Amino acid sequence: MPAVAQDSQATPSPSIQIQDIVARPIPQRTVGLTPGKVVKWYLRDAIEAALEKNIDIELERENVRMIQYDLIAAQGFYDPTATSRILYNSLGRATALRDQGLDGGNTITSKSYTYNFGMTKNLERGGGFLQADFFNLRSSSNTSQLSTEYTPTLVFNFNQPLFRDYKIDQGRRNIKVAKKRLDLTDAQFRQRVIQIISDVTQAYWNLSLAIKNEVVQRESVSLAETFLNNTKRQAEVGTLALVEVVSAASALESRRQSVFQAMNNVGIAENTLKNLTASGPSDELWSSLIDPLESFDAKSASVPVEDAIKLAHENRPEIRQQNLSKEINKIDIDFSRNQAKPQIDLIATYRTDGLGGTPGVTSGTAPNCGIPTFLIPDDNNSRVCNSIVAVRDASGNFVPVVQTVPYNPAVPFTRMAQIDDQFTGGYGTALGNLFKNQFRTWSVGVQISLPLRNRTAKANLGRFLEQDRQIDLQTRQLMQRIEVEVRNAVQAVETAKMRIDAAEAATKFARQQLDGEEKKFAAGLQPAYFVLERQNQLSVAQISELQAKADYNIAIANLQRVMSTTLTTNSIELKQEAPVRLK
Repeated sequence: MPAVAQDSQATPSPSIQIQDIVARPIPQRTVGLTPGKVVKWYLRDAIEAALEKNIDIELERENVRMIQYDLIAAQGFYDPTATSRILYNSLGRATALRDQGLDGGNTITSKSYTYNFGMTKNLERGGGFLQADFFNLRSSSNTSQLSTEYTPTLVFNFNQPLFRDYKIDQGRRNIKVAKKRLDLTDAQFRQRVIQIISDVTQAYWNLSLAIKNEVVQRESVSLAETFLNNTKRQAEVGTLALVEVVSAASALESRRQSVFQAMNNVGIAENTLKNLTASGPSDELWSSLIDPLESFDAKSASVPVEDAIKLAHENRPEIRQQNLSKEINKIDIDFSRNQAKPQIDLIATYRTDGLGGTPGVTSGTAPNCGIPTFLIPDDNNSRVCNSIVAVRDASGNFVPVVQTVPYNPAVPFTRMAQIDDQFTGGYGTALGNLFKNQFRTWSVGVQISLPLRNRTAKANLGRFLEQDRQIDLQTRQLMQRIEVEVRNAVQAVETAKMRIDAAEAATKFARQQLDGEEKKFAAGLQPAYFVLERQNQLSVAQISELQAKADYNIAIANLQRVMSTTLTTNSIELKQEAPVRLK
């Protein structure tokens, strides 16, 4: 069976008419922006906005405030502490002995009020400890010679380290470390501010470069549109082939794509700068278009390497941080070495007592005459009671009278305790006896605690000594890194300066080449391809020139950062954070 062959027909390409080839407009960037809302910034304005609203800088400020609270907390170790205790106690206890002459029969009763006050304080100088206590007891009991008894007591206790904790203790160590950490946090704050300013400077110039790159790309599109219109006119009169018009239109669309990419780069660069200068997601800056006003011309700056390294050694916050870390570690070394010593303390106590109250009057039966009554034999060798009894006078008050009566266990009696006049009275009498300082007790001595090995303190000391050597190595490492950073930064500035000269010359020559190709094309000596190629080369040269200038400005900012002259160069003075005050 013969094969059936079928001729394939090629799909004809659609015919392109000259009138169908037109240049389309390119829109402006509007995503996330409010029309007409423009923020015009010089570089100084962007830096000030960052200093005022940057979240990272505010976080560093909070770190400084937190360390200030740590310092206050450490100083609080030496705040005096007041104590008080107020207590009422009622006691009722049975007694197994009979006929004790108690008002409550066989029950011992007492009531007491305790109201004590005291104060303790750690002494910063010398590491001592002082405690003062004022004890007060008001009591009444059916067994006491005083119906109401007041016993105030004033006690002072003093403890003074003589060896361990004398020069430095935990409290003084914490205060010294907190002060150094406050300085350390301030140095970290300065370092962070310098880094933020450097980042803002770089972001500013990157945005400025992106905007100028978009301008160059749009100018390239304008050149392509002009060239397309010229080729269309020549094709319409028959001096150029249609393919030249298509070539010009293809180049135009390719350049329009470059504009769109440039617009996207501008948006990214703008958001990067906004992120450094906005206070948060709700900041109005996000919906504003940033227009950099700073001149793009490079400012001449040249610093010898030796001078740059010297400035870096004098100004870098990292070097100060290392020095402060070493000072903090030195405090820990001193403390650990002190803790390795034996504990020898001077201890002293002083006490003075007072007493006062009202005499007690009780009644009951007296099988053995009671106390202070007493039994003596009479002439007939029978027992009688010589007793101090209470007899009511004409006013109805009890008065003590010595009376001899026959011993009779069943006869009720009333007795009154004999009290020295010095102690008869109320609370005022007790205080008077207290401050007479007549009844005093004191002691003084030495208390010794001697750990037999004390490995914990010795191990801590060894660890901090090793850490001291580690800090020295880290400092050497830091100095070497600074050396590299400064040399690279100076080299980058010099290289960027030379790149600017070369880029300016390249732009000049590219423009001359384009002029020559356009003249050849107009004379019919060159096809459109060479003109379009020269236009592209001019755009590349212009962008390279802008890039070189932006890199030069960024290199200068980076050199200022590694030398830590960013603040002085931008006339920025960081104010010391106001000390925290507790209410």
